[in-house]
Amino acid sequence: MNDYRNLAADLVAALKKAGADACDVYIVGSTNFNTNIRLGAIEKLEQSTSKGLGLRVIKNGATALTFTTDFNDRAVKDLVRETMEIVKVSNADKFNGLAPKELLGVCETKLMLFDESLAGVAPEKKIAMAREAEDVGRQFDKRITNSNGARWSDTRSQVTLANSDDFVGQYRTTSASVSVSLVAEQDGVKQTDYWYTFNRFFNKLESPKSVGEEAARRTVKRLGAKKVKSQVAPIVVHPMVSSGLISTAYFAAAGGNIYRKSSFLVDKAGQEIASPLVTVIDDPAMADGLASRPFDAEGVKSSPVTVIEKGVLKQYVCDSYSARRLSLKPTGCATRSYQGMPNVGNSNLFMKPGASDPKEIVKSVKSGLYLTSLNSQGLNFVTGDFSDGAQGFWIENGEITYPVQEITLAGNVLKLLKGITMVGNDLSFKLGSVAAPTLLISEATIGGA
Repeated sequence: MNDYRNLAADLVAALKKAGADACDVYIVGSTNFNTNIRLGAIEKLEQSTSKGLGLRVIKNGATALTFTTDFNDRAVKDLVRETMEIVKVSNADKFNGLAPKELLGVCETKLMLFDESLAGVAPEKKIAMAREAEDVGRQFDKRITNSNGARWSDTRSQVTLANSDDFVGQYRTTSASVSVSLVAEQDGVKQTDYWYTFNRFFNKLESPKSVGEEAARRTVKRLGAKKVKSQVAPIVVHPMVSSGLISTAYFAAAGGNIYRKSSFLVDKAGQEIASPLVTVIDDPAMADGLASRPFDAEGVKSSPVTVIEKGVLKQYVCDSYSARRLSLKPTGCATRSYQGMPNVGNSNLFMKPGASDPKEIVKSVKSGLYLTSLNSQGLNFVTGDFSDGAQGFWIENGEITYPVQEITLAGNVLKLLKGITMVGNDLSFKLGSVAAPTLLISEATIGGA
């Protein structure tokens, strides 16, 4: 990948010379490889390289944003001129501006973001890994009758940022994943499920064999699913679902949603919004984090941000624009593409683990739902009310008994957060950059037969 720091700095200088009060240049480049395998055959095979450059200019309180994929000298000079023309006819907004200069910088932590070896993995090897995951899964159990396919995906990317406050930074990242989705059938009823592995480093991926086996186990376990009666009951929440709950709380605390009054956490800063067992942190400076970064999309130095501490909403998470709207400081959580303005986005977002073994959490439930999947489509973000399709397993006398389907889970996000009574010790980032442990929620409304 080319080093674009000089280009970014030169463009900032050109924009300032042309009359910009403030400006930044954001450049993103990436190389991607993807392949889809189904029933052993290649359905899709693609490799792509892309790059883009975005200019943001602020003058007399107005902002203009332009972008291009043409890095030719003439093209970028024309873009500078066009951007300065556009900003003249843009509307002024007193909250426009860059992040405060004193917050700019690069975190001191030595981040492990880039795997040099990934570029050396041959396409044949990647295809073989996806194919193996599918083959192992299909052969795991005779009730596995079909496959929705297996997938390999990897990305190498680079971010470059320069602004008129003398910040210039650049970093590279890698990521790779293997996934497989299978279909099982019993008594004429089909079920499907999946599994995957994801990491920045090739040698930290789980083996294709283990991915295929886990996908098959999860799929077969769904066979024989039953309906349950509508009721109010405790729920044990699998980490794949509890991470979604934490993500919902995070974006409800996003500055843009707060100043627009479109969140159930409006006017809740400093208040208890969850069980005292709940502490949620977003840490972009985690050394081996799957979403770590030395600085955010506005150049703010990466550092941990505690969003919820022992149930109390400690702060809203803000980019510089929403921070000014709320008379707060940016929290270093800005993300963006070269085509767009900065906005709030999480990095390594997690809920602190508790002391309970997940098996003990299940044993504590006399009758309730072990929730493994939630559609997450029916949320009213203003009120926090939701009603979603759900799947999981029924718990009787502390034992997981049979799978359940065709149910809905309804309630309010704040009520769920406050109803957390046990927190597992099984926090893991193996499945992504948003992670939470197993949870026990005292009660929720289950809609069934």
